[in-house]
Amino acid sequence: MKVRLLFLAVLVGACSSTPQVDPGDLDGGAASEGGLLPGEGGLVGDGGVPPATGCDESTRLVHVVTEERGFYRFKPDTATLELVGFLTCEKSGAMPTSMAIDRAGTAWVLYSDETLWKVDIHDASCKPTNYVTGQGNFVKFGMGFSTNSNGGSTEALFLSDHFGKGLASLDPRTLVVKPVGPYTGDLRGTTSELTGTGDGKLYGFFVTSPAKIAEISKGTAEIQNAKELTGVYPGNAWAFAFWGGDFFLFTNASGPIPRTEGGSDITRYRPQDGSIVKLKEKIGVKVVGAGVSTCAPVAAPK
Repeated sequence: MKVRLLFLAVLVGACSSTPQVDPGDLDGGAASEGGLLPGEGGLVGDGGVPPATGCDESTRLVHVVTEERGFYRFKPDTATLELVGFLTCEKSGAMPTSMAIDRAGTAWVLYSDETLWKVDIHDASCKPTNYVTGQGNFVKFGMGFSTNSNGGSTEALFLSDHFGKGLASLDPRTLVVKPVGPYTGDLRGTTSELTGTGDGKLYGFFVTSPAKIAEISKGTAEIQNAKELTGVYPGNAWAFAFWGGDFFLFTNASGPIPRTEGGSDITRYRPQDGSIVKLKEKIGVKVVGAGVSTCAPVAAPK
């Protein structure tokens, strides 16, 4: 079955399997000098990162998961949101709460009962993992992959604690959590969701009023270049993904409404010019996770 919603034509990358390294090998320094804001460089339009190689064309899409357990992909050629299937990972009544996608095209989905699952993005089929909850006191969190270097093909998975403890890494091979540290400045103790990029950057969507996006140091959890998103309020469900120089935000500020009448709003934040544009209102489903692989472009395709 396909559910089609008129939408912005966006693509993202998810790629073939590549080796992953221990997050402890990452640079422990501060966030990069390049910023979120227009004119600060580093993120948008610099052309310094070549297109990712070794990526599976069939998985070059952004994916979202909903509270209703729907697993969707964006189709850029027809500007539609297409249902891949409904997740049947957890039989206890638990719901998905967050998602990240690796370069192999596998979605990592966290459930409300603190279990972590691998989902095939082609058919929404699930496989359990041996992840043990509570490591480093991280039980509920946002997730995002980021490459270990600018334009690299290895990556690490990062977690952002829902209860304000900050940043950690999760080794995809051993499923061991390693806390990095608390966030800094005004965002210390704040909940966030994560998205990463192919040029080695990591960003957080922070649950403030209004919401903020900031670059995060993967080695220290230092916050840099926080941007307040005027008019964007997370509500009771939020997710975001980076693709082609833009951030795509999914928020549910109006609370629990019947899905036929409500659902998430979709907003685009474009750092290059500072614009914040609401693309779609009340799409009929409540998005709780968005995934984008590090194969996605870091600047708008030309």
